[in-house]
Amino acid sequence: MNAPARIQLPSAIVAAVVATMVLLGLYLSTAAPDLTFWDATEFMAAAHTLGIPHPPGTPLWVVLGNVATRLFASAAPPRAVTLLSVWAAALTGGLTAWMMARVLGARGAVVGAVMAGTMFSVWNNATETEVYAVTMLASVAMLAAGEFAGRHDSSDGQRARGRALVAFLAGLAVPLHLSLLVALPAAIVLAWRGARPTRREMASWLALCLLGVSAVALLPLLSVRNPALDSGNPEHWQALLAVLRREQYQVAGLWPRQAPLWLQVANVFQWADWQVAFAAHPFPTAAFGRTALSLCWVWLAALGLRRVWHVDARLGRGLAVLLASATLGVAVWLNLRAGPTFGVGVLPDGAPHEARERDYFFVLAFWAWGVLAAAGVAALAAGLARRLPAPVALLPFALVLVPVLGNRPVADRTREPVASLPRTYARLLLDAVPPGGVLVTGGDNDSFPLWYLQQVEEYRTDVAVVTVPLLGASWYRAQLAAQRLLDGHAVTPWPGSSASLRGVMQSARMARRPVRVSTLLEASDRRRLDPASGWALQGLVYAPDSTVPGGRTALDLRALRASRDLLPVGALDPLPAHADPAAHTAQELLRCTQLTTRTDTLLVSGCNGV
Repeated sequence: MNAPARIQLPSAIVAAVVATMVLLGLYLSTAAPDLTFWDATEFMAAAHTLGIPHPPGTPLWVVLGNVATRLFASAAPPRAVTLLSVWAAALTGGLTAWMMARVLGARGAVVGAVMAGTMFSVWNNATETEVYAVTMLASVAMLAAGEFAGRHDSSDGQRARGRALVAFLAGLAVPLHLSLLVALPAAIVLAWRGARPTRREMASWLALCLLGVSAVALLPLLSVRNPALDSGNPEHWQALLAVLRREQYQVAGLWPRQAPLWLQVANVFQWADWQVAFAAHPFPTAAFGRTALSLCWVWLAALGLRRVWHVDARLGRGLAVLLASATLGVAVWLNLRAGPTFGVGVLPDGAPHEARERDYFFVLAFWAWGVLAAAGVAALAAGLARRLPAPVALLPFALVLVPVLGNRPVADRTREPVASLPRTYARLLLDAVPPGGVLVTGGDNDSFPLWYLQQVEEYRTDVAVVTVPLLGASWYRAQLAAQRLLDGHAVTPWPGSSASLRGVMQSARMARRPVRVSTLLEASDRRRLDPASGWALQGLVYAPDSTVPGGRTALDLRALRASRDLLPVGALDPLPAHADPAAHTAQELLRCTQLTTRTDTLLVSGCNGV
């Protein structure tokens, strides 16, 4: 009797499945279980409510996020959206392995996917709610489609389908995220093989690209529902274009440079030094051990690029173009200010810096670096195999453990008190406001988590949150006017920040709504709310106090005692050195509840007192 035929899967498929599963396990075990700081909670609110986050609105991501809330409905609401990033990043690893298996073999392809997927910034993007993991998946899909289209053994039909997919994915950059276009030059290089394209083919590519772009039509469709989160209110052409062009921000052009170009490029190298083993020295500054590992990875990547180029020059050229476009190209195009920890002693005192580290903008370069370093490892193993027994020759592949072990401690978002700090801070901030009150906030981290709690979990919906940095946007002033928190005459033309703040205060008083001000808001903004009033610190908020001289601060000891009693055990436990600066700021603001005397320096240094 004949034995049953064995089903043998292609090695590239096996490598893709193995890489996906390995990375999925790593990401699931380190993904944020709850809220995180910065844009994550705004995206969570948008995903659950089909709202519109800050410009450019990312409507395709919002719809995918909403799908994730349904697919992972058994998880907690914040975790459900984060799982979109987890799966997108894991599938990116699978695509990476599939694309590289032809030149690195199945083993080398899996190592390449894991080494790329555990680079610090890649891992960070995989474990929180953000647009970058999904954009990364689309970017690598574009590269894989280009690589498939350009293979010498691809048929004309396969080549046409691969190029068509590249064109369609390029169009998705507008409704998803423009960083997707960083991969386009490399995808074109990879796909460039065969006869010169005809006009008909180019017309079809244009049509497919426009089809991808057409997903921006989701923005007005979402906005017309009047969700609570409706940034830009893009219900007509002018507003839609304003959202897509991010007109509410001061977007820098290519010139003048916001920092010297050499310094902007050097900043990229600073972030690159964090990628291989950030836990070896979890601080922004360079350190011998960590930087030595980074240099070793540069050498491995150079070795790997040489190997890939030797096996397939087209793929080598594509990866080289990707490295250039994702590093120098992004640095030139974005024209960023110096990072918050970079340029000290070089730039003049008071020179503007970015509000946070921007390493995530260069994540595609770090991914490519990891892939090429794995190719270098495969080259070392191949060289040893010619001289040594097979088990010994496989030892270089153990280098995959360096980024796994060297980044896991700093990429792990499950540890306390970091894991629960955003929710603790947001709930206590809302609870500090009397029923029906108005809370004036200073930025992302004292606004977005509150929006999530109110819009998704329906917690303290009686509190009206007024975010000061958004007052310059006419759509936001219109929202405040609709809530009777601002006079309609202050919507257009804008009377200025000071007049808008006074208008909010006057409207709240006319409606007999108590006003509280987040301690994150600058003291100068409190004075603009009501120049004649003093302010009493009540913990995480200030309350207007007519018994205190104008602009000065006092302590409401009874309210402070009550706020201390509400603080969860462990909320002020020491944070790890690598914790996001936003977490350190939030914990410092929580310490404002501990004040008992005005002579405590924390009143001025951490609580914005006067």
